[in-house]
Amino acid sequence: MRIVFYLTLFFFILGYSISQNNIDYDFFARLIVGKTYFQTGSVLKWDFLSYTPTHPFIDHEWGSGVIFYFLQSNLNEIGLLLFKAITYIAIFFIITRIILLHKKDTEFHFLPFFLLINTIPMIIFSTIRCQMFSFFFFVLWLYVLERIRVKNQTRLIWIIPSTMILWGNLHGGCFSGIGLLILYIIGEKLNKKEVRIYLLALILSILALLINPYGIKYLEFLFYAITLNREFITEWMSTFSLVGLANHAKFIIFIIIFWIISLIYIIKNTKGQSIKEIYSKLDKTKAIILLATMVLAIKSIRLQAFFIFSLFAFCYNDFYALFNKKLPKIIDNTKEIIFLILTFLFAASSLYLFEGYCSLKNFPIGEIEFLKVNNIKGNLLCEFHHGSFATYKLYPNNLIFMDGRYEEVYPNNLIYSLRDFNIAKDNWQEEIKKYNTQIIIASKKYPIYKKMQENKDFTQVTQSKYFGLFLKNNLVRDDFKNIAFEQEYYMREKFNTKINWGNNEK
Repeated sequence: MRIVFYLTLFFFILGYSISQNNIDYDFFARLIVGKTYFQTGSVLKWDFLSYTPTHPFIDHEWGSGVIFYFLQSNLNEIGLLLFKAITYIAIFFIITRIILLHKKDTEFHFLPFFLLINTIPMIIFSTIRCQMFSFFFFVLWLYVLERIRVKNQTRLIWIIPSTMILWGNLHGGCFSGIGLLILYIIGEKLNKKEVRIYLLALILSILALLINPYGIKYLEFLFYAITLNREFITEWMSTFSLVGLANHAKFIIFIIIFWIISLIYIIKNTKGQSIKEIYSKLDKTKAIILLATMVLAIKSIRLQAFFIFSLFAFCYNDFYALFNKKLPKIIDNTKEIIFLILTFLFAASSLYLFEGYCSLKNFPIGEIEFLKVNNIKGNLLCEFHHGSFATYKLYPNNLIFMDGRYEEVYPNNLIYSLRDFNIAKDNWQEEIKKYNTQIIIASKKYPIYKKMQENKDFTQVTQSKYFGLFLKNNLVRDDFKNIAFEQEYYMREKFNTKINWGNNEK
């Protein structure tokens, strides 16, 4: 019945990927980088989209932008969604191969994997984003390293540094690969095993990171990025922060259940043994990887998936054995076939009902279309995670305050300036004047919205459910065209842009 399990998993991930089709806030910045590469054959090393101060552009995701732009320009949104589905299907398939390394006669059941997938934060799984490359390579490395550790297949070591060349140019999460190698070195040393093969992989992988368009500066940037305080970025907050408690209850429940089951497992399997005996039998590598990824998952919402993937790869057999009650074969098979039929129908309906790859509520669509249709020029301030969409649609008429590339392009103080503006801190008007801001898209969830309505230097020209558009008084005209806030219109227009690489200068 293993083929039934794999088909069920395939159809479920396919349907899940297509039905969860929100667009990532930084996706349009990736398209700009990719379009630039295909037009010029080079990688952006400076910013031409902002009116605020910037520094040299070290883009740790430039390769992702090339892939995303190629898919979007040739296969449109269905190609993007299928690519996401294929990537996650590959991730979960590799996880099953790791499980089989530890127990080759494992019986796979769909329900645990269904729970696994639904535990992964929606913000990660629902969008196409560069981070999925890090998930794929992390799981691939885990598989290769376990093949080396369990099967002594040391000839596979070349896969590690060679894939690091790709990983390093696709996403800065490649640093998690370096961390994984260090954990294997520590764990195998504690297991009193030979670690030279892992040391070699670590050295070669660090050297492989130098193969990028920025050279040694890329490594310097990675070290800077991993130590950066991202206190205002929701997905970098702690799982047990107020944001995490409010939005990630499934993972919190999952990790509490994990602690309880782990305690049951330890009690059941170590009864009558001394601490010394327990330690001597403990697989230190497995324990260290699970502990490290769990701590990171608690520290940051963004890192939860690494723990979930590691947990299933290492503990599926252990935990399933605790609760597995053998059903009669005919009932067990019938259950799995029912799951297969349901997931097939789910995937088919997701494809049939597919309407497009963007959610209206997440972006100030109407405000940006108003600026575009009326050819309004000027410096634009909006929430930083709307910046890349705004510049993709409005350049060259409008430069932006900042976008989600904040650590790659902007000085660190700029996000604090934007925060002070949104919360209408005492100095908020100084932030407008300092950089000659002429256009503001204010979110109704922030205090600044009401302050802008009272501001005599600006006029509100549009209002939608979530946003308002404010123009400097000298930009207001009597002949503005009104536009309809219609999803259908936007779905046709969302990838249209005037960005064409030429003599763009800061």
